[in-house]
Amino acid sequence: MASAAPDRTVFVTPESHAGGVMTVQAAVDSVAEDGGTVCLAQGVYHLGEEPVRIRGARSVRVHGQGPGTLLIGERGGFDISLSAFVTLEDFALICGSHRPGIKVSITAEVTVRRLTVLIVGGGEDSGQGSAIQLSNASLRTRIQDCDIAGRIGIEAREFLDDEGGGLRAHLLTTDLEISGNLLMCWWSGVEFRGSTAHMLRNTIRGNTVVFAQGAGLRLLGALSPWASFDITDNHVQSKGVGIEVGASGYTVRDNTVTGDPDPDSDPETGSSHGIVLRSGVSGVLRGTTRISGNRISRIGGVGILVPVPTGDLDVSHNTIEGAGEGGIVVTERGRLADAVIVGNTLRDIVTHRGGETAGTNGIRVVGATRARVGSNTVRDLTTEFDDGEEGGSPDHRTGVAVLACRESRVHGNTVERIGRADPGEDERCLGIHVSVFARTTIEGNVCRRVAEDVDDDGHTPWSGLLVGDDPGDGSGDNDGNPGTPALRTGHIGPYVSVVGDRVSYLIGRHTAFAHASQDVSAIVSANTFTGAAQHPAARIDVAGDAVVSGNQFRQHGDSDPAALTVRARTATVTGNRARGGLPSMYLDVDPRWLAVLGNITSGGIDPEDDIDPKWLKLNVKGVL
Repeated sequence: MASAAPDRTVFVTPESHAGGVMTVQAAVDSVAEDGGTVCLAQGVYHLGEEPVRIRGARSVRVHGQGPGTLLIGERGGFDISLSAFVTLEDFALICGSHRPGIKVSITAEVTVRRLTVLIVGGGEDSGQGSAIQLSNASLRTRIQDCDIAGRIGIEAREFLDDEGGGLRAHLLTTDLEISGNLLMCWWSGVEFRGSTAHMLRNTIRGNTVVFAQGAGLRLLGALSPWASFDITDNHVQSKGVGIEVGASGYTVRDNTVTGDPDPDSDPETGSSHGIVLRSGVSGVLRGTTRISGNRISRIGGVGILVPVPTGDLDVSHNTIEGAGEGGIVVTERGRLADAVIVGNTLRDIVTHRGGETAGTNGIRVVGATRARVGSNTVRDLTTEFDDGEEGGSPDHRTGVAVLACRESRVHGNTVERIGRADPGEDERCLGIHVSVFARTTIEGNVCRRVAEDVDDDGHTPWSGLLVGDDPGDGSGDNDGNPGTPALRTGHIGPYVSVVGDRVSYLIGRHTAFAHASQDVSAIVSANTFTGAAQHPAARIDVAGDAVVSGNQFRQHGDSDPAALTVRARTATVTGNRARGGLPSMYLDVDPRWLAVLGNITSGGIDPEDDIDPKWLKLNVKGVL
């Protein structure tokens, strides 16, 4: 039974729909031109092989009575096109996987809210299996408070045909909002890839994504000038990537990303990375990418991974716990414009297998014009496997690595408990590593491998600070040898550094960087660094100028390497405290360009024969 009220409300019942007296399609057609409401009574509506088509309509509202109103479609539920101000709300929809449950194409002000959508048969060999599909122009679309189950929850149509091939489709969104939904999707909760672009303000907020094996949220579209895209306050549980976004302009804030929630699961078969930046179709870099306030845990890969060229990057106040291949890592083709990595907390970065990042880093910034890495905490960066080959390059565990950044400031970081309790001969543990640069300032950091006294650490391959290359990587140990070669090489994870007196290079498998060496300067001040028996607490090796002041260096008591080793063209070494090592400081600097003042050491400063006696008298030896 159906009737039309004066306010253009059309009522449809399961009986009127099944008997053909007033079907859902007929009710929609009756209000499409002038607007109105289609009210669906409780019950089951079989739509057959064709979806309900809303075409050329305006101000149409299809309203059910909650999950008690159930629509079943064999090849989709609703197809909305060339329409404006359309609302679907308060009913349940079950569809097969051959077509999307709801298709939205060339629309304005479409709202989908409080629906329960189930796409059945959306396995690997089925069709698209998406619940809601957007294509062409989608202006001010709202998808709110829905419960969705299927292969993909919400997607941008990638191809024009329904077989997943042929000509590519396009999607342009303006003021898109996807909020408050429960997305139980075995492949991806939201998937925007292919030829997708976004204008004005776009938001994905407050959603819960579970069971995803591909990516919880994948958003690779390009942003137009003055556009924004915020991914905020979502909870993502994924065995694949948690959140994947384009390389510039996105804001990923206050999300929770977890891997496999089973505490007894094998980490080696667990989830992939937490948050990943990827290249979109356009490849145009616009705006700053901001990743802040996220909580990432139980990730088999890297917490935050940047494998592609990116514009300005701001990564701040994130917590990463239980990642398997690194905390915040730039790798592969990754390079940055300006980078700010501030206030992050990284704990329990435990490598269970050889990963794609080649060496484990708490934080690794590569190729930035200017980099600021400050007030981060890195603790418990270690490994649970021992399959290193004898000889070759050391397997690095580094708290903070800043590589090939023209200008950098590394300040206020705390790095503790790096490497296994008993590292092997093929391992190298570092607190802070800065290499291939023009100017760097390192101040106010605390780097110690163990919280206890350094003498309790044994003969481990640990240094609190390494500036320049590490002769332990195969370039020959030059501590105490002023005749060092003019060209030195070192292995840094997946990169090789080549440091010369004029030019320095950092070379990876997919990228390379170069910086002139004539105007290199390093300022190291007010830090606390410890060392073990095999390497100095701090090694500073630059082709230009070094200023080392107000630091505390603590070396293992039973060790020959100096607590501080400096090799530079000119150096000012003032007001430091160096304990341990024989000598406690080794300065490989031309005496004409060396100033040494007010240092307190336990084992003296070498080489004494080369340093001007007037400087030696102004330092204190034999204390601490």
